[in-house]
Amino acid sequence: MLAHDGLAEHFIGGTIYQAFLSALSNHRWHSPVSGNIVKAYVHDGTYYSEPLFEDFGYITATATRAIIFIEADNTAIGLMAALAVGMGEASTCEITVEKTQHVEKGEQIGTFHFGGSTHCVLFRKGVNVQGFPKP
Repeated sequence: MLAHDGLAEHFIGGTIYQAFLSALSNHRWHSPVSGNIVKAYVHDGTYYSEPLFEDFGYITATATRAIIFIEADNTAIGLMAALAVGMGEASTCEITVEKTQHVEKGEQIGTFHFGGSTHCVLFRKGVNVQGFPKP
């Protein structure tokens, strides 16, 4: 999911929340926390790839995705990651923030171009994650 980024080791054993955005949803991404952008880039991937097996998270590791690491102002959260994953024709991921920029929770950090997609937020092990909808 994190494209073998050097920061990926911080999320081993952590929590991932993933949600689907329908083609009719607003496709602008908003920061899940207030904090500083540590790193932000688009990792190129596949189009219309389908696994030959059932495996949760397949598309998040193979599709084009924006990877944004944020150091949250809330020290109980610390470093977290937001992924915007283009599905099918929604493969254009446009990041609208830059490294070291401070963002407020809810501030736009990027956008997709075209149809359906998914997104994930990743937290380090030990972060007390609450309030997400049940699967």
